[in-house]
Amino acid sequence: MKLITFIMAIAVSTYTFAGEGHGHSHSNGHSHSHEKKQITKDNAVDIAKQNIRRLIKAKKIHTSWKGSKLDSSVKKKFNDKTEWLLTFSNKEGEKGKKLFIFLTLSGEFVAANFTGK
Repeated sequence: MKLITFIMAIAVSTYTFAGEGHGHSHSNGHSHSHEKKQITKDNAVDIAKQNIRRLIKAKKIHTSWKGSKLDSSVKKKFNDKTEWLLTFSNKEGEKGKKLFIFLTLSGEFVAANFTGK
């Protein structure tokens, strides 16, 4: 009798603890989207500035880029992909006076260069 009561208690508790919203889809084993959320313009600027600091620390660009000024932040299409293109200016730049930071729409770093291409 104790065994039957125990088994029934476990069976009932399985549904009780799952609760509302904890159901699982059986469509390809996934019940949620893997699409990444697009960032705002302000987020793109912050991420670009973080990458400038990272590039300075890695000695990829001169330390004078710490004082660079944001010129523009726009979404631009390159081939079939749209990316954030953030342009910074630096009067003291050694390799160039403009630095271009490319980010995915979800904010991942793509590239940085002095040509904008």
